[in-house]
Amino acid sequence: MTKTLAIALALALPFAAQAKPAPSSAAAPAAWIEKMTHALWPSDAVHARATLESKDANGEGLDTELELVRDQRGDDVRTQLRVVAPEGAAGTVYEIDAHGGKKLERSVYLAPVRRVRDLRGLRRTDSFLGSEFSYEDLEIAAPRESEWRRAQLIHEGGRALEKVTSAPYSYYERVETVLDPKTDLPVRVSFYDRDGVLYKRETFGDPQTIDGHVLPTRIEMDDVQTGAKSVLRLHDIELGRPIDEALFTNSPLAQHAAR
Repeated sequence: MTKTLAIALALALPFAAQAKPAPSSAAAPAAWIEKMTHALWPSDAVHARATLESKDANGEGLDTELELVRDQRGDDVRTQLRVVAPEGAAGTVYEIDAHGGKKLERSVYLAPVRRVRDLRGLRRTDSFLGSEFSYEDLEIAAPRESEWRRAQLIHEGGRALEKVTSAPYSYYERVETVLDPKTDLPVRVSFYDRDGVLYKRETFGDPQTIDGHVLPTRIEMDDVQTGAKSVLRLHDIELGRPIDEALFTNSPLAQHAAR
């Protein structure tokens, strides 16, 4: 190699390093959220039972027992959560309908007052039965309406993780979702209020392998400002069992729509 060529290469290397393409995660934050959703819902048909526990400064509330079904057919996804206990809330039904790229439809039948509410706009972030979970939080996956602006690689506890940040929406200045790229499963979600202050934090744990898929079975939502906490525990998870259409056609929400 001539001296002139060596000098030329030495000068070129720093520029070549700067010209390297950015990591794919930085270019496609929404793709990470999509991968996470597939990891959380690995089957077109999902049945599960869930227990929702809540605690705040006034003590513990009554545990809420739920039945969950999720039915995906192509781009159409229907999810239903039905309250089976305690007696005062039993019969409450929350449904989410996603039709391709159209806007999500969320509605809830509140059994104690026999009232149906469409959950649009800010309503989707209302508390579910007084818990720290909002209605959209109970969908477990990130809201489809959110705009994901940035993804960046971070390191925590010896692990390389992806942090995906949303645009402002509702009363959140931003929502940060941290996931493990080895499994595509979420580790935690941090919600910041319009002043940029951490408002609540959601963490995912107790992973279990079900039909070859690793799924978190404990989801905790903490209000970091008040100390209140709600925990959603999933159990009796079944993947692939066909969904009984009557669960949706005979639900109080369908009956209300028919009237």
